[in-house]
Amino acid sequence: MGGRSGGAARQPAAREAPLDPRALRRRGARPQGARQGVHGPPHGRRGVGIFALRPAGRARNRRAVSRPVLSLLLLVALATPSEAASDLLVRITSSRQRVAYSGEQVVATAVEGGTRLVLARVDHDPTVGTRVAYRPLAGRGERRVVVHTPTQTVEYEPHTRRGRVYRSYDLDVPLTEHVDWLVRNYSVSSRPTRVLGRPAVRLRLLPKQAGRPRADLRVDEQTGVILRSERVSADGRAREFTTFLSFSPRPTGWMRSLLVPADLQLRQEPTVEVASPEQVRRLFGHPLPEFHPPAGFQPVTAYLLDRAGPAVRRVYSDGLATLLLSLRPGRTPEPPVGSTVVRRPGGLVWLLPAGMRSLVHWTREGWSLTVVADLSPEVLLEIADRTGVGPPPTVLEGLADWFRSALGILGEF
Repeated sequence: MGGRSGGAARQPAAREAPLDPRALRRRGARPQGARQGVHGPPHGRRGVGIFALRPAGRARNRRAVSRPVLSLLLLVALATPSEAASDLLVRITSSRQRVAYSGEQVVATAVEGGTRLVLARVDHDPTVGTRVAYRPLAGRGERRVVVHTPTQTVEYEPHTRRGRVYRSYDLDVPLTEHVDWLVRNYSVSSRPTRVLGRPAVRLRLLPKQAGRPRADLRVDEQTGVILRSERVSADGRAREFTTFLSFSPRPTGWMRSLLVPADLQLRQEPTVEVASPEQVRRLFGHPLPEFHPPAGFQPVTAYLLDRAGPAVRRVYSDGLATLLLSLRPGRTPEPPVGSTVVRRPGGLVWLLPAGMRSLVHWTREGWSLTVVADLSPEVLLEIADRTGVGPPPTVLEGLADWFRSALGILGEF
């Protein structure tokens, strides 16, 4: 496997333009015939980087988790007990500022139903962004190219030239806090090793509490890049494995001349707004319910408002595992297809185990809540119990929710 993959092949020079975020934004402003579909990554990469959380059912605007999860993965890769948090942050920051590289990865997701394999060509330059081209090798999937810049992300199908563009988000908390969460919630051990002939450090992360994933990482000593990783679900039935087949450090700035198709037809996704709880209350007429994540989980984003949903979302983390909370106004449950009904002391809860991740859905205080996390189903049920499960809606309440959804009454801040 060389430096080219099917999804990453360059187009003829006449149809290319420099990788300029402003140009991408201009091309995305007037989409032409963009293909409709589920918002998210190609199938087969659900457990890697920005796509670690992708629940079934409504998958709109999961992009809100992208930059938090990318940063968390880097922290996990470099978190060793022998280093103070301040020293670790300095090393992470310096690595992110100077490290550029390219390579090819194989991404494997193994669940009870089989294994999905994806070949990914990765090009990264901290001064420009990251470009990843995916090509499925086994299982479901499609060719796709994803380009991340500091301000936005572009996804497109390389043959049809159709895709979408949306905003990127930054962490709302200092990176040093993530280090503290990781060490507090996981036992970390390390030893030297080699990967692709390069000196590396092997890190083993074991949860201190039941129901959380464990990870085994091989980190390049020179660059801090994760060259090989394996994540295992709490029950051991699902695994996600990623390894570089080739890896080459590059000089900073090498991607400034990288070209992307100039004829992309991009659909501009609605902007997700940052909203305070008070703004949400004024908008929907009732306050957000008090949410109780598992011990050790902290919010890494503000509340993110998607008016097109409508929905409010927030991302939490314990340093390794991530949790996505989605809230929609309404008392009527909207569980994803395939969910199992579970009776809890307060009412009905819908549960959907899905490999590394599981989903739980319930209603409370005029809201429909969905939590997706790489936690065991038992832990998710405990989240619903602590947060509170409301009784089923009455007939009149169900009709009111239906009219509200049909008319699309939202109001303004």
